[in-house]
Amino acid sequence: MKEVKVSIIGAGSLTFTPSLVKALASSKLADECKLTIALVDINKDILDIMFNVSSKIIEAMGKTSNIRVEEYTDRRGALEGADFAIVTIGVGGVEATHLDVEIPRRYGVEQMIGDTVGPGGIMRGIRHVPVLIDIANDLSDLSPSAYLFNYSNPLTVLTRAVARECKVRVYGLCTGIFGVVNSIARIFRVEPKDIRLYVGGINHFYWILDFTVKGEAGYPKLEEILKTNPGLAEEYKLIFDIYRIYGLIAGPGRHVAEFLPHIFMKPEAIARYGFRMFPDGTIYDYKARKPYEDLLRSIASGIRSIDELMKIRGLEEEGIGVVKIIESIVFDEPIFYPGINVVNNGCVGGLPSWSIVEVPAYIDSAGIHPVYVGTLPKSIIGLTVPRIIQYELTIDAALTGDKNLAVQAMVIDGYVDDIGKAEKILSDLIKAEARWLPEYWLR
Repeated sequence: MKEVKVSIIGAGSLTFTPSLVKALASSKLADECKLTIALVDINKDILDIMFNVSSKIIEAMGKTSNIRVEEYTDRRGALEGADFAIVTIGVGGVEATHLDVEIPRRYGVEQMIGDTVGPGGIMRGIRHVPVLIDIANDLSDLSPSAYLFNYSNPLTVLTRAVARECKVRVYGLCTGIFGVVNSIARIFRVEPKDIRLYVGGINHFYWILDFTVKGEAGYPKLEEILKTNPGLAEEYKLIFDIYRIYGLIAGPGRHVAEFLPHIFMKPEAIARYGFRMFPDGTIYDYKARKPYEDLLRSIASGIRSIDELMKIRGLEEEGIGVVKIIESIVFDEPIFYPGINVVNNGCVGGLPSWSIVEVPAYIDSAGIHPVYVGTLPKSIIGLTVPRIIQYELTIDAALTGDKNLAVQAMVIDGYVDDIGKAEKILSDLIKAEARWLPEYWLR
């Protein structure tokens, strides 16, 4: 029987860790392997909760004979002998994320989510880059053949930082691609399995260059639907306003609007599209988080039954993507995966070869084989390349503490319309988040 070790770094994630554990316990890995799930978090309180909840999930599914759950506050113990490391950390937690958005808001800068672009995305990158590189270097030292799958945002920045600075197999994964597949399936009134997308771009700002519906070309069919059902364009207003101009569907969801602040982050556009501004509709909303956290605490302490958690519809959906990838690699069962973040190497024409791009991939025991999807239109290249350079400046700033580089990133970013304002926002963010930053930022 094969032995497989999966390490989850940042296991205190309220939604992702239970989702991933259930997906692992539901998988072929739990039936045909000796599976070790190593949970890592620096917060011992939440780590203990997740350990207890994970153990109860596995027990409820009758998989205790093949699955062993371990917990660590020191990640090196968890990474030793790992086959797969899954990173879902949040440096500074929800508190820091609120500061990322609320401080720029004092200067009139609004962000919908703030974990990828905007001053919040830049500051989040500055906090996370050094930590991701430390994790990757530990993995390279202890388990050099392991795969590192990063889910933490800003995903492109962090995946690029590791690919640039470390010797480890790193890929970025985002659940958003499945939301796009589901949306396209709803438009065509088919099952998600009937849709195959060929996307190209960067995480949270990619474009469907081609797609099929039950094996047939998708864009011609989409034009037919829009002619017979023009109300569809109003129902999916953001998607089809962009489609009307560029001739391609962009995804996922409101993240796309975040990448175009000069168009969408204005009061009239916010009202027109009904955008929900931070923290509404995000996982960082304290009101939305509390009932779920209370449930997990009560389950861990035995006050409430694990059945309450298991009955939550779609509990395993967040983690199921990476589990499918792991199954494919372990059992050599080839799959087509709709979107994975990889070093470009020509997969998306018009973008730097060294940049991190999101494209589909074929996966088997030999590894992850990204698909060459073609060249983006010039107009979209013009929107995307500045972001890639902004990300590179963010990484450089994160590793050096150079405040001018961080301001340069903000200027390219487009949310801040004045250099002096950018400097003030950065200064306030550094002061408020000093406890989560390397010492060189405080000199």
